[in-house]
This record gives sequence, structure tokens and C-alpha cells, in this order.
Amino acid sequence: MKVEDFLNYLKESKSKATYKEYKHGIEKFAEWFQKTPNEIMELRTQDWASIDLHQKKRFVREIEKFHKGLIETGYSINSARTLCLGLMQLFRFYEMPVTIPSGSDVSKTVVSTKDFVPTPEHNREMFKVASDLRSKLIISLGKDLGWRIGDFVKIKKEQLPNLEEEAPLLIELITEKEDVIAKSFISAESVELLKEYLLTLPKDNLYLFPSNKEHFIDPDTINRTLNGLAEKASVHIPKGKRLRFHSFRKRFLSTCANLSIDVNIAKILVGKDVESSMLAYLSEIEHRVAFIKVYDVLKLTEIPMRKTRESATDLEKRVDDLERLIHGVVALGGRELLEKARGLADIETMPYETREIEVEEQIKAVGERQLETKQKLSKEQLEEYKRIIAENNNHNE
Repeated sequence: MKVEDFLNYLKESKSKATYKEYKHGIEKFAEWFQKTPNEIMELRTQDWASIDLHQKKRFVREIEKFHKGLIETGYSINSARTLCLGLMQLFRFYEMPVTIPSGSDVSKTVVSTKDFVPTPEHNREMFKVASDLRSKLIISLGKDLGWRIGDFVKIKKEQLPNLEEEAPLLIELITEKEDVIAKSFISAESVELLKEYLLTLPKDNLYLFPSNKEHFIDPDTINRTLNGLAEKASVHIPKGKRLRFHSFRKRFLSTCANLSIDVNIAKILVGKDVESSMLAYLSEIEHRVAFIKVYDVLKLTEIPMRKTRESATDLEKRVDDLERLIHGVVALGGRELLEKARGLADIETMPYETREIEVEEQIKAVGERQLETKQKLSKEQLEEYKRIIAENNNHNE
């Protein structure tokens, strides 16, 4: 188990920024610990095999000491955490992760104002000045998906849905960083761009954004493209701020929060971890309704969504009608019939609660649920939005 193998993996699969940050963090820790990185790996291997709990947790303590020392020498909270991540990811790569206690200073971050997040109007201006299909697609697809750049650059042509079907089109991906399923959508305006763009791609490269060789485009090229478009469109980026692809993710999540979209739906749309029970509870119709709402704010053109005959309001009404129908059948004693229908339709989980209760209680439950959807987000949901939007503030990806 060599550190060099881990660094080579980073160089081939991650952005240059991530590679540099993790490498620098490992070197910084090694200097502080007065051991070479590979000697540290040997110690970690011994600790992992030990039955002594105190020994097993040695590097938890050492990382906390290292972090404290960084803060005392003037590093910011975010920078200190980033420097600790290199060693932690190294251990995780070799399946010997360290578990930092809840509430530890190592896990703390502060909201950074380093990122410049373009407004929807900024993105429209950048889209207008883009002179090539690739640049236009980067903006259009970037604002649709809200993915991290590491997942975005690795999209393969075979992953795309059938572009002849009704938009918005569902596209699913297992995200690299969190290893969870993103259930995202591609808008009609991105579909039209994709149809033209795919005709220009080399057939011997699998990726949607290919490099000159059999590889995907360098993430830095994406960020340079965005900054070039911003300059061309006269989008002012304040001094000390940076524009990067991650701004699409922040804008998408901020828009979800402004529209009072359930934070779990927002997480699913951009590929963030949610409780497994929520994946079964939240239906694709609800995901689609949420996306259409977000798209209506972020859209780049006034072209109507191709073949889409239902507005977000119409879809919401259909969801409510289905909910009331299910509750009505159950309240009238049709639970057995409903279960048979579920079996015939091959539905694993019903979208709504189907326990048998009194009709009056059932009607009350439906009314309360509908009322909740019209209320603003709870304090807890708003705090969760703040947390997930602030994530990745200190990285260059």
C-alpha cells in the first residue's frame, strides 16, 4: 500500500485542484508528524489490525492535534480542514478510514464568500455570447443538472436518455464523491442542443465532452470556458471572487430553497445523500414537478419545453388527485383491492400512507398534507439548505 498509488489515482480520476490539495495536505502532515507518507501508512496498517482500541484511534488524535496546530499558526478553519482531508482520504482509499468524532473541530467549516454565483440573467448573457455548441451545452446542461464537475466531465454518450422522448428527460447517475443516485433531468433546450452537438463528436471517444485523446475534457478547461464567456458577456466578477462550474450547483440549490422545494427532493435532483426511506417515498412525478419549477426560473431561452403539455401546476394537481383517490379507496375499505392493484402494477411501495383509518381522519390528513406543501420551508430545512449550498466552498473543483 503505497501513497504514490493513491496520488496516481487522484491524478487520473480527480481534478488538478483536488490532486494538489490532497498531495499538499499529506506532505504537510508528514512534515508535522516527522515521518514519511509511506511510514505513516505502515503505522496506520498496524493500528487497523490492532485489537487495542486506543491504538486503533491513534490517527484520530493525531489529525485533531495537526488541525489545532494549523489553526494556531494562522490557517483559516476551512483551509485547516482541507489540509486534513488528504490524509483522511488516503486512509479511506485503502479501506482503513478514520472516524472523526461528531462535533470535532476537524469537521467544522465556515460559510465562504469566495465563490461568485452568476444570476440566471448572467447565465443567459453568457449563453448568448457563446459561439460554439460545446460552450452553450456546458451552460445549459450545467444549470439543468447541478452536478459536481467531476461527474459532469465524465458523462458518456451512452448514459444519455432517448432524446426523442418527452422533455424533461430523466437521467440517473451514481455520483462519485458520495456514491449515491442522482435523479436529474435534462430540459428541452438542452435536448435540442444535444441533438446538434452529438453530430459533431468523434465516434471513437465515449465521452460527451471528449479531450483530444480517448479521455474526457479537463475540468480546468470547463472553468476557463465559463470565465471566458463571463468576460465576453461583461459579467463583473468582484475582486477576490472566483467563477467556477460549481456555481451551477449553488444556483440550482438556492433556487430550490427560494421555491420552497422539499430539501430531500433538491438533494435527489443534484445527487446528494438522503435517507433510503425517502427515495421510496418521493415519486418521480414529484421530482419532475420540482425540476420544472426550477427550470422555469433558470431557463436560458423563451423556447417552450418540447412536447411538454402539462405545467408544474397541472402536474401538482395530478399528484393531489392521485393522492385523494388512494386515500378515498382505502377509507372506503378497499385496502385489499389497492394491494392487488399494486401487485398488478408492480409497484414496490405506495406513494402515500395506506393504513385504514376513519374517513374523517383521512380527509383531515389529506388537507393537512396539502396545507404543508403551501407553507414555507421549516427552519430545519432552511438550515440544511444553507449547509449543502455552503459545501465545497474551499475547493477549486
